[in-house]
Amino acid sequence: MLLKPLDVLSEIMLLNRDNSKKFTVTDRLDKINTLLWNSRYRRLNAQGLFHLFGVCPIENIDKPIILVSSHVDCEAGIHKCFTREENDDLLFGTYDNCITNAAILYLMLEDKLPNNVLISFTGDEEINDNGAKQTCKYFDTKNRKIFCVAVLDVTYMGWNERADFTVENNFWQRHLGTKVINVAEQTRNKWCFVPEDPDDIPSYVNRENVINTEADCDESWLYNELNKQCFSVCLPVNGPMHSDKGVFARRDSFTNYIESLRLILQNIANL
Repeated sequence: MLLKPLDVLSEIMLLNRDNSKKFTVTDRLDKINTLLWNSRYRRLNAQGLFHLFGVCPIENIDKPIILVSSHVDCEAGIHKCFTREENDDLLFGTYDNCITNAAILYLMLEDKLPNNVLISFTGDEEINDNGAKQTCKYFDTKNRKIFCVAVLDVTYMGWNERADFTVENNFWQRHLGTKVINVAEQTRNKWCFVPEDPDDIPSYVNRENVINTEADCDESWLYNELNKQCFSVCLPVNGPMHSDKGVFARRDSFTNYIESLRLILQNIANL
């Protein structure tokens, strides 16, 4: 029986830790691998600080590669992961970054992603971004270029606006940016744009969607430093995300985020 999105979230609500060199606690990664066992996805790399999944070896992919990067490391202030449903359409739990792990995992389990979309569950995002660095190095050793990286994370941005998702850190060329923004508008979900530079808002972004402040740092900053075209698709939350206390997320936003992410990835995979 296929799992529902909230079931996937509950299944992987487990600790994952690293020491900036290797994973030291792999409970969440182990569960992700177990859930994918009967799917088309296979683990292409399980060494170092990233686990890479795809439906075929990267040597067999004949289209530009889209990389999804979603960090699995827990901040030091989180000692036990949890999730629960609250009243008023709210979820409550330690969602940095398990909730976007669950979103992309659900799409993998449902087989909703094109074959040229690869998924890297990374470590060390909270300290040095070594998981993202090692992911890029892996592709270099395979002599394969990454067309773009979609970074998944939680964000404080967009919560007050009741956004279902945000598009942040637009380190992209115009062709990709136009496509991402057009798809975001077509989802008909509430969304916000948080720029990497508030003084340089792309002309193709509707000003009504803009939160005019610099986007927070996430893995996209590292991918940009490594000359990868990238952007972030984030889920708004409210509360102390780096503690055991937990944060609020909106239940409907979680399912809308998954559907919006699917549409974005499917469309840019065909560029």
